[in-house]
Amino acid sequence: MSVASQNAEDLSEAIMYIRKQLKGLLGIYVASLDGLLISYNGAGDPDRWAALTATLAALGTTYVKEMSNLTMDNHKHMYTIIRSDKGFILNVKRNDYALTIVDNDPSEEGKAIRVLDDALAKIT
Repeated sequence: MSVASQNAEDLSEAIMYIRKQLKGLLGIYVASLDGLLISYNGAGDPDRWAALTATLAALGTTYVKEMSNLTMDNHKHMYTIIRSDKGFILNVKRNDYALTIVDNDPSEEGKAIRVLDDALAKIT
C-alpha cells in the first residue's frame, strides 16, 4: 500500500469517526490548501465548501502569524471556530490539507474539538 493510499484510508477513517461522535454534524469537508476537494461527507456544495475550507485555514494561519508579530511571541495556529446562534464551524489546517466540520448543535463545540484532535492524532 502506498503512502498516499494509506493517508487517504486514515483520513476516511478519521471522517467516519468524527461523523459517529457528533449528533449535530451537517458536514465534514477536506480540501487541499489551494481549495480543491479531497473528501467530504455531508450536505451542501462540496466544491464550494472545499474552497471555503482552504480559505478559512489560510486566514486562521495568517491571523495567528500577525498575533505573533504583535506580541513578539511565536504562536501556533491550532484551529479556527466560527460560532452562530445555532451551530459552529471548526476548521483546522494540517501539512498539506485543511478540514472543516459544520455542526448544527452549539453544545457540541467542546466535544467537536476533542473528537477532531483524537481523529487527527491517528493520522500520520
